[in-house]
Amino acid sequence: MLTYRVPQRKVQVRVHLTQGDPLVGCLFVPSEGPGGNVMRLSDRLAEPADRFLALVRDDESRLISRRRILHVELSSKEEIENEVEPGVGKPVLVACRLADGSILEGSISFAMPRGRERLIDYLNSRPDGFVPMRTGKTLSLIHLSQVVDWATR
Repeated sequence: MLTYRVPQRKVQVRVHLTQGDPLVGCLFVPSEGPGGNVMRLSDRLAEPADRFLALVRDDESRLISRRRILHVELSSKEEIENEVEPGVGKPVLVACRLADGSILEGSISFAMPRGRERLIDYLNSRPDGFVPMRTGKTLSLIHLSQVVDWATR
C-alpha cells in the first residue's frame, strides 16, 4: 500500500495554553503551502481541519488543543522572517490582554488601504486565526479568539 506523506519541517516553539505552564517543543509545518510558497506556522495553526496538534520534545509527544492556545512564541530568525507579511506598514505599539488575564506588550506591523489604517481596521479585517506581534527578540502568534482587549501605547 502506497502511503503519501507531506514533507514537513519542525518549528521550535513555546506554547502558552489557557491552563498550565508554557510547553516547549516542536510543531510540524508542511514545507510548502498552496502555490509552492513556504507555509507559515500561523497558517498551520489557523487550519480548521485539525482539532489537536502534536507538540514534540525529545521522545515525548503531547497533543494540544488548538482552541486552547493563547499564543505561540517563535525565537528562530528564519521562522520569524517567514511570518512577516510583505509590504507591512509602520509598527504600532500595543498591549494585549488574553483570556487568562496575562498581558503581552509589543508591536504589530500591518499595511491597510488608505483610510483604513487603524489597528481596529486591521484586526476586524483578519479572519479568525493568529496575529503576529513582536515582543523583544521573539515573535508571538496571538490567537484572536483568546484576546479580551487591545490597547495602543
